[in-house]
Amino acid sequence: MYEQINTYISREIYPFHMPGHKRNPMFLPQGMGNLDITEIPGMDVLSQPAGIIHELQGAIAEFYGASESYLLVNGSSAGIVAAICATCNHGTPLYAPRNGHVSMYNGIALSGATPIYIIPEITPDGLAGGINPEVLDSMKEGAAVLIVSPTYEGFVSDIKEIATRVHSRGGILIVDEAHGAHFRFSDAFPASALELGADIVIQSFHKTLPALGQTAVLHVKGTRVDTARLRFYLQAMQTTSPSYMLMGQLDYALSMLWKRPEIFETYINRLNGIRRALSTTAIQAIGLTGRERAGSHGIYDTDPGKLLFRINIYENPEAITEMLSNQYRVQMEMACGHHLLAMTSVADTDEGFQRLWGAIGSLNIKLEHKLDTTAKGQVDWGANSDNKKCKPYDVIRFGIPEAIMPIKDAIIQKTECVEWENAPGRIAAEIIAAYPPGIALVAPGERIPQGLPQLAQRIQVVK
Repeated sequence: MYEQINTYISREIYPFHMPGHKRNPMFLPQGMGNLDITEIPGMDVLSQPAGIIHELQGAIAEFYGASESYLLVNGSSAGIVAAICATCNHGTPLYAPRNGHVSMYNGIALSGATPIYIIPEITPDGLAGGINPEVLDSMKEGAAVLIVSPTYEGFVSDIKEIATRVHSRGGILIVDEAHGAHFRFSDAFPASALELGADIVIQSFHKTLPALGQTAVLHVKGTRVDTARLRFYLQAMQTTSPSYMLMGQLDYALSMLWKRPEIFETYINRLNGIRRALSTTAIQAIGLTGRERAGSHGIYDTDPGKLLFRINIYENPEAITEMLSNQYRVQMEMACGHHLLAMTSVADTDEGFQRLWGAIGSLNIKLEHKLDTTAKGQVDWGANSDNKKCKPYDVIRFGIPEAIMPIKDAIIQKTECVEWENAPGRIAAEIIAAYPPGIALVAPGERIPQGLPQLAQRIQVVK
């Protein structure tokens, strides 16, 4: 593994993917391995912080406007599971978005919550947009609600209106804001859910801030959440030997960003510059999309830090990313369906943005002859039958599979492993999800439908 990682690094491929530090030494302290210590005298204890961890959590809470903030060294996944367990008893209804991360299903299984799935609106090009607040008009009293905002592609729901509806019915609003930790740093980005009425907000600092993988934070605001119960589940979901290297580097990076606001100003200028350079009125083979999506399909706002490209030709996106990587030394975060996604952060450089701009421009020239000019660039998104790879929102567009038993029951049944082609019609005993972005096509306890794109050779099913 070590050798393969270093071989890849030696190719000098620019990372338009997480983690957000982008291997930029500006945000990575020298001798970082020396930070990897333990709970010795003078340090602190993550489960009961009273010293330096307590101070860092307090500084984060003050900056984000939270009542309390808790460091997560097991990523947002640990925070999502803990939040669901802390707000849902066995049988408690949880309004859960079907575009939720797989950790959401883990939380449902462990808490015994009863999921009531809510569906985001689907854009014409097959992406999950936002959640329309009206879907919660008939929600049950006292229920918990989980919303993903922003989505993996950077689409933000109307959290303020959703929070109003949830609280009017005595509910608690949890927002998976894993991709929005940077919002608070500038008005150039959408407002954070924490400012708009959410009770619990989970953020992955490693996704869009210059932090190491696994670093995340759970925020609580207000008095609706039982914080004693939440702390119990946070301890249950995390190691008792937290990485001081993760926490120490996070403190180093955050302190730099707090003391030097010009770092974000430079980043925003770079974003505006590359958006201007990549935007055109002409239809392109690979075209950048932007804030024109706001105002439709449940999308209240969009994150300008996500560079989302729509592929306007009938071409396998994996082939395009391979060209970007091998020929132009640019690695995208995601290639799926008809889209490419480049994730950016303050750690990106002028050289990186220039390389991306040049790569996309060159590819557009190279692939221009494949553009469907007879249709004036308006691609029929369902017509690309050559692309058999799984699209992350297939489950939403084609319907949620039939639920036969609760998730918690399915995972304790006797199971067997079957070949993929023999799985349709059987009851799933594991989550079937496409990565990225980790959205479940089939949850445990659901009947596996026919025609599902193959994601594995074998799958665990209920006997």
